[in-house]
Amino acid sequence: MVNGDEGNPASYMDRSVMEGSPHQVVEGLLIGAYAIQATEGIIYTRSDYSIAVRRLNKALQQARERGFLGKNIMGSDFSIDVRVHEGLESFINGESTALMLSVEGKRPMPKAQPPHSCDNGLWGRPTLLNNAETWATVPAIIKRGAGWYNSMGPSNAHGCKVWAISGNIKYNGLMELDMNTTFRDVIDGMCGGIAKKKELKVIHAGGVTGGFLPPELADTKTDYESLLNAGVIMGQASFAAYDNSACVIDLAKFSIGFNEGETCGKCTPCRIGLTIIKNKLDDISEGRGKLEDIDKLQALCEEINVTSLCGLGETAVHAVLTGIKYFRKEYERHIVEQICDAAKCTGLYRYLVKEEECVACGACIKPCPTGAITGGTRKEAAHIDMDLCINCNACYQACNFLAIL
Repeated sequence: MVNGDEGNPASYMDRSVMEGSPHQVVEGLLIGAYAIQATEGIIYTRSDYSIAVRRLNKALQQARERGFLGKNIMGSDFSIDVRVHEGLESFINGESTALMLSVEGKRPMPKAQPPHSCDNGLWGRPTLLNNAETWATVPAIIKRGAGWYNSMGPSNAHGCKVWAISGNIKYNGLMELDMNTTFRDVIDGMCGGIAKKKELKVIHAGGVTGGFLPPELADTKTDYESLLNAGVIMGQASFAAYDNSACVIDLAKFSIGFNEGETCGKCTPCRIGLTIIKNKLDDISEGRGKLEDIDKLQALCEEINVTSLCGLGETAVHAVLTGIKYFRKEYERHIVEQICDAAKCTGLYRYLVKEEECVACGACIKPCPTGAITGGTRKEAAHIDMDLCINCNACYQACNFLAIL
């Protein structure tokens, strides 16, 4: 089977290879099928990957026409056919056991392992499952040899990996990296450094199931073990490099919120725990946080990490755990000083009218939904009652004279 499902909003490596080299994916799958004498192959991908679906089906049709699929392939006694299965656009479908339930026409909910899919997979039969990128690598290894592939990467992680790279950098996109490559090599070298000559603040590695690294750990290699030692994971192989305009709490809220919405709801730690974490992060970003919340968050994340049924809950908490580990002072500043240096947490905004700049035009009064602004007319400067203010930012956007801070 080919796992071509990608739910991470920052990742599109499998989609890229399925769209750009569908024959290579099919060839890799056929080599694996021949090795284990499989009689059926399935390429599982998202239904919204319409270009990939169309090109994969065309590649399969061309393979059948040339005798590479079907009965007695190329005069041998080996027979197999391959089809494309379009799954729903759900993050959890990328988990192996959920994916197989989806193919069987059942609700895609992860199952406890063991048994693993190689022993008891699709329809209770042994199933070999790899990502589209992995299968596409097989023909190149067969052609050039294992020595060629082993010459790349460290001794514990041979080869290379395609990464989706984004953030406040000059150049972004897909890059295939030798696993000896460090984040600093990529950011400062291949990506042209942080844009607008700003400084690196945080590396968000692993997408919504990954975590945060400080600039001091930018020399971390991109192999699996080095990432785990730093407290993050490769995930679906994406990372973003941000400058000081990013807020770690705000980034964590996005990751936790995404995973909370994508959980299948089967196990309590993930279903309830992620909601509790999200609420705690909301409190911190809106000025209701307490210092003890930091230790409570850490304890809750550690518990969810070890008790969740599948990898979603296990990895969803990395954003908070690494945020507290490496950026604890930022959490404390939000709570104690009620300040977000990146100005991302609008709940901490405190609006002030500069009386000498206010022309009493009244433009800020009408868009205010709570009536928090008084004055502003008849040559009287506007005044904002922060007890009524809900931090909607409407007054700031309405003022044409930059009188509101």
